[in-house]
Amino acid sequence: MSDTSGYDEAPEEDIELGVAPEHAEIPSIKREFQRWHHPRKQWVRIQQWCSASRQLIKELNLPSGEPFRYLTLPGDELLDIRALSDVCVRENVKLRFLGFNSVGPQTPAQIELNISQNEVRSHAAVDNLSRVLEKRLETIANGQSQEFRAAQDLGPFHAINIDLCDSIAFRDVDDKKGSGLSVLAKLLELQLATNRPWLLFITTLAQPDLLSARNQAGFMEAIKANTAVSDEFKTELAGLISTSTDELDARLREAWKQQDPDFLRLFCTGLGKWLLRVLGPTQPSRSLTLLDSCYYRVGSQGPNMLSLVFRCDTQAQRLVDRDGILQAGADGTHEGNFSEVELAISLARKLSASSDLDGLIAQDAALAMKLIGQAGRLMAAARFDAAAYEAWATDELAKFKAPAAAPATVTA
Repeated sequence: MSDTSGYDEAPEEDIELGVAPEHAEIPSIKREFQRWHHPRKQWVRIQQWCSASRQLIKELNLPSGEPFRYLTLPGDELLDIRALSDVCVRENVKLRFLGFNSVGPQTPAQIELNISQNEVRSHAAVDNLSRVLEKRLETIANGQSQEFRAAQDLGPFHAINIDLCDSIAFRDVDDKKGSGLSVLAKLLELQLATNRPWLLFITTLAQPDLLSARNQAGFMEAIKANTAVSDEFKTELAGLISTSTDELDARLREAWKQQDPDFLRLFCTGLGKWLLRVLGPTQPSRSLTLLDSCYYRVGSQGPNMLSLVFRCDTQAQRLVDRDGILQAGADGTHEGNFSEVELAISLARKLSASSDLDGLIAQDAALAMKLIGQAGRLMAAARFDAAAYEAWATDELAKFKAPAAAPATVTA
């Protein structure tokens, strides 16, 4: 997890979060807010998405003229794109984004999307090939679709942001309405075209009643593949879901049924292990590392929303000298693929530090005010009334109190 105690020193705090745009005819100032406008979402944008993207941009040292390529579900106001654009300005790279947003024709949402696109395209960092397709992301699962071809043309991507309001694991891959995991698998196939590191952001509801039996069984198979061969992973997993190794099997059966942080960690472990097992056998082999994770509450159930940051790396390819010329005493063996077990242990350890975001903000008044201020500037750039937003956000944060021993709860 990020060291949230160092938030004041985080390089992202001074990002210029958009400037109020100029319009020949000023659109109406907006005063209605949604759950994704909550201050905690600003924490996700800055501490997770922008922070990880900035670090990767610095590491890649992109050649002059090569943009940072980003696939996203940006919403009507393109808030994530606005924030990331300012990161790219600071790092002197262009941002080329491909977004998916299934707004209906001639709807207020489409009008807002069109205005927002005009605004962000005028940003100094935004590449002129950037665009938002007015389609559902599920269309990309069809490899013959125009949407998948658009992703091929603009990809592979340096960062993919699957920011969902529902569950990525609710529907099976053969569901006619589409499946979040089938979309994810198609994007992973597309990303095999690059050997450079890239980022995967996943925001998803995680609830027992929004996890299909088939997907749960698949997650469990991925988990059992490591518990069967690694006592260390078994111990880490038991600690994640508040039990002992002796009671692990029984606790696993129960943990899938209860809406609590143990379920969230188990869901993350299953999803992460499944991704590891999908990527590991590729040639060359890929690894997946969890960089950051947090959870919070939406609706009336317990903490049920996850925000995850993964990084994918590719195994370096090396020559194999079976005859001992390059290395004395060569026995024909060479460094193998990433260790799935070691990656799984690392995943479990990182998940043990997952942040209760509601509780974090409830206990830190200075952080809460900072997030409201940052989000207010970003919202003002998207033509929201900053004063109305501050009042709304302050009221939202006042709906819950800092926890004593139990995890914090909040109404979205």
